[in-house]
Parts: sequence; structure tokens; C-alpha cells
Amino acid sequence: MPSSHQDNTERELQVIKSTFENNNELSYDIFQQMPIGICITDPKGYFTDVNTTYCDIYGYTKDELLGKPFLTVVPEESHGVLKKMHDDFMQREYELQGKWSVKNKQQEVFEIITNAAFLYDEKTEQKRKMTLVVKAKELELTIQRLKTTIDILENKIETQDIANRLAEHDMRNRIGSMVSIADILSKSDLDETQLKWVRMLKDIGNDTLNLLTSAKDYAQMERGNYKPNISKFDVLEVIATTTSELKDLIEEKEASFELLHNGNQVEPEEDTLAMQGDKFYIQHLFQNLLRNALEASPKGHTVTISIETNNVFVIHIKNTGVIPQKMRSNFFDKYTSEGKDRGTGLGTYIAKMIAEIHQGNLTFLTGKENTTTLILNLPKTILV
Repeated sequence: MPSSHQDNTERELQVIKSTFENNNELSYDIFQQMPIGICITDPKGYFTDVNTTYCDIYGYTKDELLGKPFLTVVPEESHGVLKKMHDDFMQREYELQGKWSVKNKQQEVFEIITNAAFLYDEKTEQKRKMTLVVKAKELELTIQRLKTTIDILENKIETQDIANRLAEHDMRNRIGSMVSIADILSKSDLDETQLKWVRMLKDIGNDTLNLLTSAKDYAQMERGNYKPNISKFDVLEVIATTTSELKDLIEEKEASFELLHNGNQVEPEEDTLAMQGDKFYIQHLFQNLLRNALEASPKGHTVTISIETNNVFVIHIKNTGVIPQKMRSNFFDKYTSEGKDRGTGLGTYIAKMIAEIHQGNLTFLTGKENTTTLILNLPKTILV
């Protein structure tokens, strides 16, 4: 009998669903070589497509499964329950996740972890169900395979000029899919080491997607001809949003943030500090600097963000730990990184460019009291 949903945890598939809804056939071609089983079934529960990994999990060839009911891989005693669940799924169009018992071609029964999303093709008006499958006993191996795949793609991207990355449309789809799959796995029963790997996968994927999306702008910044998209916004809110997005890393590092304005502790929900600037890239600046501060800090420490606006507009980001001596002379150069499990070495380089397009600058102090402080100087005239 199928087991109950794994701790009733929610598993989001919004990114994968969006990718499929935008271009079902192209997107599925991209999934064919993914190290996770994927099948597509029609409203009656018959296989319309499966990828190579799905076939490997069950021991069938693709031809042996296409056109057959999904109950082919379900123990007979569970046919009634799972058939009803499939029918309900197609009618209600919800997302489904769980841990189930299945059988392979040799009639061996084993457990799988699954996630499913409803797909609808507006052109053909066809409804389909996409199911992602991982063998419960091979969860750690699947995570390692995903990491290897992302590493290969990331290395390929790093050998190219940033400006050329924008053209890598298929690369964005692949990495976006892997980020979504990593998110699925992060909500499974993982030990501390496995969870760290999954979070690392998500970080690498999200960083690479940001680079691909903004490649043209970064190239213009490097040439000195980027024109910021100026708008008015609350910088405290931007910082709060960024720290919220770093929730997984904060939990992993058992860390916390302290936000000060002119020496007083502030709450973004209650206080505001309006400025004019390119909001998208100011937020990306904080994403890079705050993540770096967290990654460089030992477990259990606080990262302090101190904003001064009395006579100047300066933001200090202070963390425990020092920058290695050999990195200090080229700290803001491209691809400078050391002592991290992940990272492209582009974070501080991009942050410095963003500071400069706002007529500011970014410097650092390190070593005093075993701490490092990033110092962001901005013109006071951009404060509202």
C-alpha cells in the first residue's frame, strides 16, 4: 500500500509548471537527460512520454511503456486507490506529492518519492499529468548526480564572456528546472549533509540564472555605458526582502541579521528610508554582499548592517571572519573566491559595478577584531 505523504510537507513545482506551460515539447526535450525520472500521462492514465531515467528506475524500455497505463508499475492491490487519485488529480488540477510503493518489470516492489503537476496545452486543449520520480533509497545518489550536472553546466558558462550568456536560452531552462528539482528534494526527509548539498544546488542555479538574465546589463556596466533604471524605493524593505530570500542559508549557518540606522536598531516593517536608484540592481548588490557575509561567518554569528545618513550615506556590512591575505589585493576582481563550497567569484565584482553606476564605491576593512566590514559609499543626494 502506498505510504502517507512524507510529513505532509508541501513541494512547490511552480517553476517547472511554468516552463512546461510555455513550451511543453521543447521543455520536455530538455528534461530527457535529467538524472530524475519523469513521465507524462493523459487523462485516462496512459503513458504519453517517459524519459531515460524513468525507464531505468522501472526496468522497461520506452516502447514498452508508451501507450500503457501507469498502473503497469503499480502493485495490483493499489490499483483502485491510485487510479482514483489520478482521476481526481486530472479533474481538480492540483499538485500532488508523496511516497508510494511501486513495482518494476521484474515484479520487485520498492518505494519512490514523487511529485506531480497538472499541465494544460492551450493550443491542443489537452490535459496531462507530469510526475517526477526518485527511488527513495537513491535520494542521496540523485542529489550527487544533480550537483554534477549543474557543475558541468556552470563550468561551461564560466568559460564564456558574460555578454554571451544571455543567448543561452536552453541553458536557462535547464538550470531553472534543476533549481526546481532541488527545491523538491529539499522538502524531502534529508539529513544535514544532504540538505546542505541541495541548498548549494539551489544557490548555484539561482546565481547562474541571475547572471544569464542580466548579462547584457553587466556587459554595459563593464564598458561604462549602462543607464540605471531610476525609481524611488525603500532601501530598508529591499534589505528585508533580501534577508528573507536567504532564509535557507541563515538556518544552515544558525545566523542572524542586525539592522541599524544611525546607531539605532530598526524594523523594516515599521521604519522606512527612501532613496532613488536602480532598485533591481541595488537588491542584487545586497543579495551578493549579504550572502558573502553569511558564507564567510562561522556558525551562530550575527551579520550587522549599519546605515549612516547624518552627514554621509554609508552602509557597513560586518561579519565575523577575515579575508585571506592573498585575496585582499584582488578582492573585487572577477572570479576571486576561496574557502567556499560554492560560488562563481563574481559577487563582489558585480556589487562594485552596481555601486559605481550609482556614483558610489565599495571598499572593505578586514582583520580588526577578527571581522570583515564591506563599506558601501553612496551619494547622499540619492536619499529622498
